[in-house]
Amino acid sequence: MEGPKELYHEEIKKLKDFRVRLDTHAIYKKDLEDFSDDYEDLVAQAKVITRVSDRLQKKLDNANIQIREQNDEIKDKNLELEKTIKDLAEAKVGRKASTIMFTLAIILFLSEEFFLEDIIESNVSIPYVDLMAKGLIAIILKFFESGLESFFLNQEKRKIIKQEKSSNS
Repeated sequence: MEGPKELYHEEIKKLKDFRVRLDTHAIYKKDLEDFSDDYEDLVAQAKVITRVSDRLQKKLDNANIQIREQNDEIKDKNLELEKTIKDLAEAKVGRKASTIMFTLAIILFLSEEFFLEDIIESNVSIPYVDLMAKGLIAIILKFFESGLESFFLNQEKRKIIKQEKSSNS
């Protein structure tokens, strides 16, 4: 099959020849029949080319739709992955902070039990002051735990950002 350039080149040549005959009034019925046949062939070829082009365009459109859907799915999966990573980092940080806080709580409660309780009982005559001291220690520890979690979470975020920068470089 000839390429489009050669095909159209031949058709343009035939059209020019026909116009020259038309201008010189040297046109015959055979010339009109030949021109009509050539035109009919050209229209048939244009129909075939258009059908093929339409099918290819439809395939291309479908492929583009599929690519867009896959890109959307990838974006959703990336968001889900980022959330999972964030949740894992928070869980890791929370576990680390809880371990530190549990250790600190044991130390503080034992210290209060062995050292402060005797001092409070001998110097303060208000009942349940030692329980209030333990409650105060618990409240302080809870605030300290939140701060500790925030600190560890910020460290984790910095680490992730640093890894992303080094992998993008």
